Amino acid sequence: MTGGAIKLDMYLAPPSEAAFAVLGERIKAVLEENGVDLDGAFAAGFAAGHVCGITFATAPEGRYRYLATMVADSPELPAGYYDSLLITSARGGLSSPADFDPARHRAVINEPRSFSGNLTFAAHMQAAHGISLGDVMRSGAHLTSIAMVASGEADLAAIDRISFSLARHAVPQDVDGVSIIGRTASHPGIAFVADAGLPDPVVRKLRATIMEFRDEPAWVELQTILGVTDITVLDPQNYAPMASVAA
Repeated sequence: MTGGAIKLDMYLAPPSEAAFAVLGERIKAVLEENGVDLDGAFAAGFAAGHVCGITFATAPEGRYRYLATMVADSPELPAGYYDSLLITSARGGLSSPADFDPARHRAVINEPRSFSGNLTFAAHMQAAHGISLGDVMRSGAHLTSIAMVASGEADLAAIDRISFSLARHAVPQDVDGVSIIGRTASHPGIAFVADAGLPDPVVRKLRATIMEFRDEPAWVELQTILGVTDITVLDPQNYAPMASVAA
């Protein structure tokens, strides 16, 4: 659900649309019950929703109020954190990220400003292997990147763990065509946020509504689709180090 006062456009694909629509309706009800003009102007660009962690980390003061973060289903990760999985073709792909040669291979990113699909990908390859991604291809979306790697059009991509779980349900044939050969460092996941101009009581109610969403049947569905186990509240300062990756 996206548009207007509510922005829930991340991890959105046909398998997840119904569950996010339920959450969107719950958020909308809180805003309407508290007299928030859904057609008004918001410094955040919306009243409530979610944004990439890097967007939150680099936002100017006075744009967002942090609400909560989903918890990826992985014992390797701190609660509320995620990482990106490095994938190659399952048919004759790379054996290791260290084998990537920008003179012979092509990496694909979803968007230049994407944290999980480009920024932390490039930082990991340089720090762990001393390798530049070189002349990358741009797919526009994580699911498209998976398809390009599965088909052999690209040799390497970084897909955030939650998007990869979504892909298992949205494009299982493409997931079957790739192999995971590495992972990046972990960072705080996408952040549920509210516009900073909303009154404190409304912000508290929005956070409570997101946490109460865990009691909805739609949350059980979303857990399976996105590979998440919970929703937690992090210290917003945990996001700050992400800005240095993008520097």
